[in-house]
Amino acid sequence: MLRRADFWKEESEAPLLRLNRSFLPSDEILEKIEDNAEDDFVTNFDHVRIIRLDAERTFVNIKQRTTLMHVLSFLQNEFNSYHQAMSYVAGFLLLTNSPTKVIEKMRQLHQNVLIGYWTEEPVAFATDAYVFDYLLADYYPDIHQHLSKHFILPETYAQKWFTTLCVGVLPFKALFQFFDTFITNGSSTSTNIFLFQFALSLTKHIREGLLQTKNVAVMYQYLRLDSSIPQFDAKLDELAVSIVDKAKDYDLSSYDFVKLREKAYDEKLRSRLEAAKRSHDERKVSITSSSSDDESEEEAQPTTMKTLVNRMENLHIE
Repeated sequence: MLRRADFWKEESEAPLLRLNRSFLPSDEILEKIEDNAEDDFVTNFDHVRIIRLDAERTFVNIKQRTTLMHVLSFLQNEFNSYHQAMSYVAGFLLLTNSPTKVIEKMRQLHQNVLIGYWTEEPVAFATDAYVFDYLLADYYPDIHQHLSKHFILPETYAQKWFTTLCVGVLPFKALFQFFDTFITNGSSTSTNIFLFQFALSLTKHIREGLLQTKNVAVMYQYLRLDSSIPQFDAKLDELAVSIVDKAKDYDLSSYDFVKLREKAYDEKLRSRLEAAKRSHDERKVSITSSSSDDESEEEAQPTTMKTLVNRMENLHIE
C-alpha cells in the first residue's frame, strides 16, 4: 500500500498510522518492499459487519478499506473464525506486502505461532496471559503484587501485546523491528516465546512509573505505552526501541512452557469453564421446559457459551 500513488494523501489521518510519528515514509522500509506491483486480489465473500467496521477503524479511504476487507474475509472463511486483532495485524502487514503475501503470513501465524489466539473465544491467549503472570511473579514480584492488588488481570492488558502483536501500542519505528524479530523467530521455531520476552522487557521499562501510581486507569496507560503519560511522549520512540532490543536478554529456556500452560489452564481457567458449563446447562434445561415457541427461540440463540465450553474442554496445549 505504501507505494500506492495517493496513499499518503488519503491515509495520513488513518487510525492505523496514529503511531507512525513521522517514521514513514522511510527509505529503509520502502527498500524492503519486494516488488512495486500489488496482485489483483478479490474475494467473492460478503463482508460481515464486524469486518466492515474493523476496516473503517483501520483506514480512511475506501480503496484501502476494501483491500483489507477482502483479506480479512478470505482469512475468516479459511480459518472458520475471526478476531478483531486480525484487522490490526493484517492492516499493518498490508502497508508493505501484497494481499496474497499478507494472507500467507497470517496463515503461518495462525497455524504455527499464535495457535488459538484468533478465535471468537481465544482460550489459548488467556492461558498464555496467565503464563506471563507466572513469569512476571518470578522476575518482578513487586510489579506482580502491585497489579494483583489493584485487580488488574493479565488477560485485560496482555491482549494488546499478544493478539495484536503490539499494533496500536508500539510506535512504527519499534513496531517494524518487533515484527522483524517476531516473525523471523516465530516462523523459524513455531513458537511465540518472544512475546513473553517482550512483555517482561516492557514491564521492566515502565516499572518505576507503574509502581508509583495507584490509579488503575493510569496503570493501564503505562501498560499500553500511552503517549498521554507525560514522560512517555517525548521519548516514546527511544523507549519502545529499547524495549524490543532488550527483550532478547531474557533467557526463558529453563521454563517448561507445556507445564506452565497446563498449570495456567487448571488454576485460572478450569473453574470458569465449569461455572460456564453449569450456567449453560441450567439455562438449556430452563428453556427446554418452556413452551415450544420458547424452544424454537432457544435454537435460534447464539451458541457462544456452548462453543466456549467445547473449545476449552478440547484445548490441546502445546
